[in-house]
Amino acid sequence: MDGITSYLNSQYTNATNSVSTSNAKSSLSGIDSSSSKEDLENAVKSFETYFVEKMLKEVQENVKSDEEKDGIMNQYTDFYMDSTLQTLAEDIVDKCGGNLTDTLVSQMARNYGIDISDESN
Repeated sequence: MDGITSYLNSQYTNATNSVSTSNAKSSLSGIDSSSSKEDLENAVKSFETYFVEKMLKEVQENVKSDEEKDGIMNQYTDFYMDSTLQTLAEDIVDKCGGNLTDTLVSQMARNYGIDISDESN
């Protein structure tokens, strides 16, 4: 039974990781020289949210005891915790991203040759 639980846990983790990764990649892949400042900001926020979410999940894993890491209840807890961590990551980026977001938007605008100087926030 432990083998099945471990397998299901790993499959669940792989699925949630691929969803987070694909969301970040898809938002960045849509950026080109015709993108607006808003497009850049949305892509950067998605990218930042992905990294903050990964950081929060790593912290969560480090504070779990061995008993909490195994078992069927852990799957249910992880399911709801992933959603909560994603929402928390979005809130952190929205409220604390500020300078980093602006810096990344400026850098991406330079890299893609997008003029954002005449656009309003």
